Amino acid sequence: MNRNRIVAVLGGDLRQATVGERLLAAGLQPRIYGLPPSEVPFGVRYFDNWRQAVAGAGAVVLPLPAAHDGTRVATPLMQELPPLGLDALFEALPKGTFLAAGKLDSTAKENANACGLRVFDYFESDALQQKNALPTAEGAVFILMKELPWTIAGLPVAVTGFGRVSRALVTLLNAMGARVTVAARKSAALREARGLGCGTVLLNEPGAMKRLAEGYAAIFNTVPARLFDAEALRLFNKDTLMIDLASAPGGVDADAAAKYGIRVIWALSIPGKYAPRSAGGIIAETILERMLEEGIL
Repeated sequence: MNRNRIVAVLGGDLRQATVGERLLAAGLQPRIYGLPPSEVPFGVRYFDNWRQAVAGAGAVVLPLPAAHDGTRVATPLMQELPPLGLDALFEALPKGTFLAAGKLDSTAKENANACGLRVFDYFESDALQQKNALPTAEGAVFILMKELPWTIAGLPVAVTGFGRVSRALVTLLNAMGARVTVAARKSAALREARGLGCGTVLLNEPGAMKRLAEGYAAIFNTVPARLFDAEALRLFNKDTLMIDLASAPGGVDADAAAKYGIRVIWALSIPGKYAPRSAGGIIAETILERMLEEGIL
């Protein structure tokens, strides 16, 4: 039995089902634990015991996020399962086992390394982040279309920040005919945004928040910093929809938003919610590339 060909895929949601499917297509022998049997792809072995699933496996794939509480493998589709502690899992794996996980916190990484595991946090991969930008942007636009009673064409919207997700979002909104303004701190980013036909706001300048508060039906925030605090939010009309795409704790003060009657949607983990099959394929590609790099395949 070749351990390197056996991969245990534990927990998660429909993204993990696609991971198993892609690993099988790549000639590996995936085993799934922690998903409903009905969601296990054809040809992939299903286990109802995690110890049996990892026995003899040369690699283990945990979901994104690996653990919602930092200690137990996330099994959102099978919450009735007994908790699978990360530490118990790490101790059960032979030294040298390749462990791929998404958003594994620092303590868990230290514990996994202490157990001699080869840890790869695929969420930190630049390639994955780049590929995830498009499904994130599509999901964000889907939220906008669902929440507002107007067409995207002609809709005035603002996007704060100009990283991967923002660029994908701006491109999509422009293609749909929205009137887009980009707010960022760097002049180079604003020059690029103007080249795409967007209006711009320099976030560092006095009055930037006042300009953003005037005339936009929706604000997409991608900046992982508290841009929209109580002082800023008091300037906004309560009809403005804020869609916060930034990592926790986000860029909007929730208490202040509630005080001023401003509706905020915290849209985290969009690819997994709105395009789980595409997102799972991206995760699988990232893991397979890393396994090739490390000589596991």
